[in-house]
Amino acid sequence: MNTAFRFEWRRAFLPIVLAALVCTPFLSACDDDDDDFDHPPPPGQGSMIIDNHTDDDISVFINGLEVEETKDDKWRAYDLEPGVYRVVLEQQGGDHSFRGDIDILEGRQTILEVRFGGPEFTRYDVFVRFD
Repeated sequence: MNTAFRFEWRRAFLPIVLAALVCTPFLSACDDDDDDFDHPPPPGQGSMIIDNHTDDDISVFINGLEVEETKDDKWRAYDLEPGVYRVVLEQQGGDHSFRGDIDILEGRQTILEVRFGGPEFTRYDVFVRFD
């Protein structure tokens, strides 16, 4: 009985290894790498990236002007001249929001990572970093 078990294990081992080798490239292509946004800023400008980690569509206002929204679980880039901008993010059809001043640096990406879970129920948690 012990030899039969080893025999079956050896027969099953090769297909498992082959399946793992075939699937590995697909698994690595689906990683959630927030550090690599395929959007270099145009010459003389910087880019603000809204990285939306919520299930909300978010209205985006820059210095009081509404720009294109950021869809749920997506990111969107906004190219801007270097400077300080007043940014407002509002949940479409809901109560979540964020308001803050954001620095845009020439040749750099200013990334606003938007998530739920702030100390106030109606506030988005927004983490700002530069890339």
